[in-house]
Amino acid sequence: MGVKVVRKSGRKDWYLQVCEGGRRYLRHVGSREAAYASKKEIEEALATGAFVPPKEKGAAKGITFRDAIGRWRKEHVEVKLKPSSKRYYGAIIDGWLLPAFGDMDVGAIARADVKTSVARWKEEKERAPVEETPPAPVERKKARQRKAGAGIRSIPNALRALRSFFSWAIEEELVSVNVAKNPSKIFKIDSPFRGDYLRPEEVPAYLEGARQKAPRYQALFRTMIFTGPRIGEAIGLEWGDIDWWGKFLSFRRSSWHGHVTTPKTASSIRQVQLSPELVEVLKEHRRAIAAESLKAGRPMPERVFVNEVGNPIDEAKVRVHHRAALRVAGLRTIRIHDLRGTFASLLVSAGVPLFHVAKALGHSSQETTMRHYAHLAPGAAKEMPNILERFVFGALAGWDANRMRTEAPEKSTTGNRDSVNA
Repeated sequence: MGVKVVRKSGRKDWYLQVCEGGRRYLRHVGSREAAYASKKEIEEALATGAFVPPKEKGAAKGITFRDAIGRWRKEHVEVKLKPSSKRYYGAIIDGWLLPAFGDMDVGAIARADVKTSVARWKEEKERAPVEETPPAPVERKKARQRKAGAGIRSIPNALRALRSFFSWAIEEELVSVNVAKNPSKIFKIDSPFRGDYLRPEEVPAYLEGARQKAPRYQALFRTMIFTGPRIGEAIGLEWGDIDWWGKFLSFRRSSWHGHVTTPKTASSIRQVQLSPELVEVLKEHRRAIAAESLKAGRPMPERVFVNEVGNPIDEAKVRVHHRAALRVAGLRTIRIHDLRGTFASLLVSAGVPLFHVAKALGHSSQETTMRHYAHLAPGAAKEMPNILERFVFGALAGWDANRMRTEAPEKSTTGNRDSVNA
C-alpha cells in the first residue's frame, strides 16, 4: 500500500500510482506540484481508511474476460499477426487463459488472481501422470508431452500472452492496469531451455546419414547447418535469393504450412555469406532439380528445395527425414531447429565474434545471441589479454586487427600491414 509520483516516458504531465488492496491505479494529475499535493491527500486517506478506489472502466461496462479476449483475438490476433502466431496465441487462449479467467469480469481481475492461476498451472503440470510404456508412437509422443513438469515451461508464454492482452485492453479503455506486467516477477523458469547442437565431428556423419537415407534433403540440411536459417526461411528460399558471384544468399521470406510471409522480425531479412563448398553443393542441387524438371516436362521451380513433383517441400517431411538421418548416423535425437543452433554454436566455438553471429542469425539484439551462445566461446576470458596485445603492438609484426584472428599471421616481406577485405 502506497502512493508514488511518476511521469511516463515522453510525457510532460505527472501521474499518481496508487497501490491498495493488491490493486494498482494510475491517476492523471498534471503538474509536478499538483501531483505531490494529491499524493499527500491520498496517503492521509489510505491511513484513515477513507480512500475510495477509482471505478474501473471495464467494470462499468461489465464485460467478461471471455468476451474481451474474444475481441482481442478478432481485432488484433487475426488481423495483425502471421498464421503461425495466430495458432500460437489461439492455443494459449483456449488451453490456458479461458479456463482460468473466462467468466471473470475483466476489470475485476487482480494481480493476485494471476498469481493464483500460475500456482494452479504449476501444480497441475507437476502432477501430470505418465504411462510406463505406451504401446504406439502416437501414445509415446503424448506421454512425453504429459511428462511431469513438461508443460511448466509454457507458463511464461501464457503470462506474456496475458500481458499483451491487457496492454490492448488498456488502449481500448477496458481496464486501467496491466495485471500481467513483468511476467518474470510472477513466474520464472529456474533452468532456461538450451538446445542440443551437433558437435563439429558429428556434422559429417549427419550429412552422410542424410545422403544415404534422404539424398533429396541433403542440400537443405547442409544449407541449414552452414547458414543458420529457421526451417520456414529455408523452405521459402528461391533461386533468385542466391548470388552465385557474390557467394551469399538472402533470406527474404518464410514459409509456414504453405503460407508465405515475411520472416519472423525485420532484422531476420538478411544476407549470409556462402562458402565455396556450399556454393558447389547448391549448384549440383540445381543441376539435379533442372534435370528432374526437364525429364518430367515441367518448368524449373522457383523454390530451391522442392519435392518429387516440383512443389515446395513439406515441413513435416523435413522433420521425418531429419530424424532418419540422425538414426543412420547413430546420433541422438535433436530438433530440426537445433541445426540453426548448430550453425551458431560452431561459429562461436570457432571464435567468430558474437556481433557477426547475431547478424548472420538475424537477431534483432546481440543480447539474444549472448544469452543463448556466449557460454560456448572457448577460453574467451583467457584470450582477451592476447588479443589486446596484438591489437596494440601487432602493427610491428604485420598484424591486422580487422582480421579478427587470435593467431599471429606470417610476417609480410614488405613490412606493411596485411590488406584484407573487412
